[in-house]
Amino acid sequence: MKILTYKHEKTDVEKVLSIGVDLAQSLDAEICFLTARSGTPATEEPPPVGVEIPWEQRSELQPGIQILAQAMELLVKSGFLAPQDSINIRAVRNGYLFLGATTSGRRVPFYERYGHLLEVLNYEVDEHQQDLVVVGAPRRQGLGRLVSGDRAIALARDLHASVFLVRNGDLNSRFLVCADGSPSARRLFPLLKQLLPAVRGPVDLMWVREPDATAEEIEAGNECVQRARAWLDSCGKEGDVLLPEGERPEELIREEAGDESVIVMGGSLRHDLHLRVRGSIPLQVLAKTESSVLLAKLPPEVDTDFFENLDTC
Repeated sequence: MKILTYKHEKTDVEKVLSIGVDLAQSLDAEICFLTARSGTPATEEPPPVGVEIPWEQRSELQPGIQILAQAMELLVKSGFLAPQDSINIRAVRNGYLFLGATTSGRRVPFYERYGHLLEVLNYEVDEHQQDLVVVGAPRRQGLGRLVSGDRAIALARDLHASVFLVRNGDLNSRFLVCADGSPSARRLFPLLKQLLPAVRGPVDLMWVREPDATAEEIEAGNECVQRARAWLDSCGKEGDVLLPEGERPEELIREEAGDESVIVMGGSLRHDLHLRVRGSIPLQVLAKTESSVLLAKLPPEVDTDFFENLDTC
């Protein structure tokens, strides 16, 4: 697995970094760190490229490099990265790169890229085949949301990879997995299987049955939660099965999750007018919850019958 962690000066930096590092260590995954800046490199004096820059001179570097240096400093203090006396900055497409290393010697890239956040992240996802993006995504309310838009909604809708949108929940929290038997819900389980070794809280399953659900939908939902619960039990993950009924699944999910959970949902992969105007259930949940949200965005060609012939965790 490859994990991309986005660093921004206005988010809960330590929590975002901690979750990204915790995942990388628990899963023996590759990880890189990135910050995005508007504009182009031509708008400011470039940093020294190709030379060893003493660590104590980091405060003299460009703002984006300083943001990443602050992240590196936190990761050294946490014991994830090895201390180093200098950094060597390289020029890359629309930005710069320097390297750190874990205490075991694994290389860890730090990227500063210029451009719109979503475009920068999608370029990095596509270029280096990142599987999961970890990013701080505080819920915006009122005028702030109308003026500057909702970054979390944009990432959930248009990012080219699965995304862990960090709010209050973390890997020690309760995971609330929304499993209604739909193809998008079934697609979340391959990702959950990869992440399960890092999940330390209980894993609950929830299927909201809508009053007008068809017999086929009811059968699919019941089968999904039963098979998922059996699989999680075999993996030693405790949790409940929650089967409420109501006309507004997004509200029931949000109420059940509270403010401290990680809500796990499958992306619908819809990009039609309905999605843009009203939003899928994951987008509606994300707009109102204070819990973190893990959104699996695996492609349609992924085998949706995940539980068939499943032998291991």
